[in-house]
Amino acid sequence: MVFCPLAMEARAARRGIRRHGGGATVLCTGMGPKRSRRVEPQSGPVAVVGMGGAVVDGIEPGDVVVATEVSADDVSPIGLPQAEAVAKSLEEAGFTVHVGPVASVAELAVGARRQELAEQGAVAVDMESAWLLEHHRGRAAVVRAVTDTPSHELRSLVAPARIYLALRTIRRLAPVLSKEVC
Repeated sequence: MVFCPLAMEARAARRGIRRHGGGATVLCTGMGPKRSRRVEPQSGPVAVVGMGGAVVDGIEPGDVVVATEVSADDVSPIGLPQAEAVAKSLEEAGFTVHVGPVASVAELAVGARRQELAEQGAVAVDMESAWLLEHHRGRAAVVRAVTDTPSHELRSLVAPARIYLALRTIRRLAPVLSKEVC
């Protein structure tokens, strides 16, 4: 099962999986903590796939972040032991991959909030993963295609181009995840 919060992320993942013969099911879960908490936990493997923002320097738009753990202000850290294997598969497929903790937040993290998350140890931020996996007890991975960075936040005029780049990345990485996790 592949969880994609946004419809455009789900479409990109479905296209990639269909094109390369993967067998995973893609579910559009909705954005934010409320919608994420409504998703029924799965008994089998799950990959959370979507866009996210880097909170540290050295990660560029279009790069991929594989979470070693996810957390939120109201969710204790959830370890993701499969992260290294997932990252290796994505690297072998030609992606630029970064591995580390991902923080889930209820609102876009910009400016000082982004810096605060970096100081807490996060390398990236999203708006769903911790809540989607809060009660999940199966194998899981969290993979985020980076749209924005500390020096290039989403509020700029080039945001549509970076979102397109991230969606293209999701389309390309979905088949790899379908084979690795699902």
